[in-house]
Amino acid sequence: MSISDRDRTLCARMLEEIRFISKTTLVMSHDDFMRDEIVQHAVCMSLITIGEYANHLSDRFIENHPEIEWIQIIAVRNIAAHGYWQLNMEQIWQAIADDLPTLQKFLISQL
Repeated sequence: MSISDRDRTLCARMLEEIRFISKTTLVMSHDDFMRDEIVQHAVCMSLITIGEYANHLSDRFIENHPEIEWIQIIAVRNIAAHGYWQLNMEQIWQAIADDLPTLQKFLISQL
């Protein structure tokens, strides 16, 4: 199954944001992350960007890849952008550790 140029570009841009998050948090412990508001803010901005790109993927692409939780990715973007005070940094840390590596592998496979 081929991927459109637009979807490929959006996947590449999401991958850039994940790489930024990985680079930013690579040597951080959980406690370091929880104390560093600047890193938290940077990570949340990247999550907003990832969600925005995901929201612009074609319906066909999203339907062809139900293994990725697109709705959840977009929901995190909406909460981070419009209800920042509702973000739970514990959940953000868990997403960095548990969810982003899976998304990263998927995005690499699409390029």
